[in-house]
Amino acid sequence: MTVLEAVGDYLVTQGQGTLGTNLFLSVLPESPDACVAVLESEGGSPMYFLGAGGIAIDSPNLQILVRAGRDDYPTARDKADTIRKLLAGLTNVTVSGIHIMRIESIGSVGLVGLDEKSRPIVSANFRCMVRL
Repeated sequence: MTVLEAVGDYLVTQGQGTLGTNLFLSVLPESPDACVAVLESEGGSPMYFLGAGGIAIDSPNLQILVRAGRDDYPTARDKADTIRKLLAGLTNVTVSGIHIMRIESIGSVGLVGLDEKSRPIVSANFRCMVRL
């Protein structure tokens, strides 16, 4: 299990989508129009503790992409903001076997742009601290 999968599971439990239907991990598919993607990206340096035998705390970054139907920016923005508030409130919880120490929002929600079908894509970015 990874933090990507744990965050996907958490969003499902919070009513933000169904994995493989309108909530996807590592990909923003062509359809459906309205959907959410959770993407993992390189984060900060891991932390090591003396005697821990390797990485003790990892700090990956996550990006949430929300797409709505054609010319429907308000829906995409509202969904991204809802998810941002849900994730930025996570501290010291275990989700799907992953101990999430903290998820911090990096900046505010922002428009990435329109895709080729004039569907708005909005992003929210996060820094995570995960105990291994």
